[in-house]
Amino acid sequence: MPHEVPWWWQALSFLVFAVVSVIVCNESAVQHRRSVELAVPARIDINFGSQEQLESLPGIGPVLARAIIAARPFASAEELARVRGVGLKLLEKLRPLIQAAPGRRTADTW
Repeated sequence: MPHEVPWWWQALSFLVFAVVSVIVCNESAVQHRRSVELAVPARIDINFGSQEQLESLPGIGPVLARAIIAARPFASAEELARVRGVGLKLLEKLRPLIQAAPGRRTADTW
């Protein structure tokens, strides 16, 4: 004759399973959020970045990087548009990748 499991034991098992599932799902979400946060690159400061750093930006080659360095300092990232060769399309692409920290100058002029 099979042994019958009491109803309270089944309810307790279900409750434990539900709690463990919530904990595992929340931990997975936290780990995913952390990996996404770590994947976000730091912005390059157009007033202080080296030529190599500027060239790592999409659409910026050696000539344009030198032109950006020569046009420093910039009060804002939007001022990058005053550099010949940086149009509005390129500026929109670069906007999330760059910053212009106020009061900073290039190390190249020191």
